[in-house]
Amino acid sequence: MKRIISVILALVFIAGSLSLTSASAMDEGDWRIVLGHDLTESEINTVYELFGLGDSEGLDANRILSVTNSEERFYLSGKMPDAKIGKRAVSSIFICALPEGSGLNITVKNISYCTAEMYENALLTVGITDAEIIVASPRPVSGTAALTGIYKAYESLTGSIISDYIKQAGIDELLTTGDLAEIIGSDEATEVITELKKILDETMHMTDDEVKTVIREIATENEVELTEQNVSQILTLARTLEGLDVEQIRARALGLAKSVSTWQKIAGGFKAVFAEIGEFFKDVAEFLRDVFTKFFAPAAEE
Repeated sequence: MKRIISVILALVFIAGSLSLTSASAMDEGDWRIVLGHDLTESEINTVYELFGLGDSEGLDANRILSVTNSEERFYLSGKMPDAKIGKRAVSSIFICALPEGSGLNITVKNISYCTAEMYENALLTVGITDAEIIVASPRPVSGTAALTGIYKAYESLTGSIISDYIKQAGIDELLTTGDLAEIIGSDEATEVITELKKILDETMHMTDDEVKTVIREIATENEVELTEQNVSQILTLARTLEGLDVEQIRARALGLAKSVSTWQKIAGGFKAVFAEIGEFFKDVAEFLRDVFTKFFAPAAEE
């Protein structure tokens, strides 16, 4: 009986895991456009051209959303200068779901603050993993409204709501990386944050001073110099990210090699479960055979 219960529990766990995965999946080929609310008609046409769509004729209006400056400010106020947030939502996004395992393919056009790599890392943190994304503006802007727009598009595509905490974590990562990029370069900033994400399972058990030491070591290994303000900002980000699914963040940061390793572990788990099921049915078969032999076999002659 103990073996039967363990098998049933394992199957329930697997079924639950699969249902959670499918609930937040995007249908391959499905798409959304999120336009900055303050674009003029002429600017909207320019954005469509930058998306490679020509114009809006023939597009499903139900798949075209908008993002406002107030929505942008909800997440950004107090975290970056007002001048960078601006008073108008202009940056826009096009997102199309790709087959699972395709990864993110991000292109930026007329975006002056956020790089493709910064968007990618922030989106991976919140769990957006397989999509073609174009972030565009009719003129150079920071691109911060677009991240909020991507969140709205993802929720529309999946029917799942991203919690404010997770959204804020992605935005905090984007801003922290952006601040670092202005000092040490975007590639270097992205690398420092990526390396930090790989060890979140360790930092969550460290004191603040210990994490700061690790951050300085990462900086040294990447041959960059950080101010104490930079170190403190990265520490704050680490503490925020530790409130998410640390293992998933680490897996994405580690890349394909880690993903393959994780799948091998999962596959091994499946193998063990099905072996257990096989043993269970083997036991059932032996039990039934014994019953049949005992009660239905012809009696021996005396």
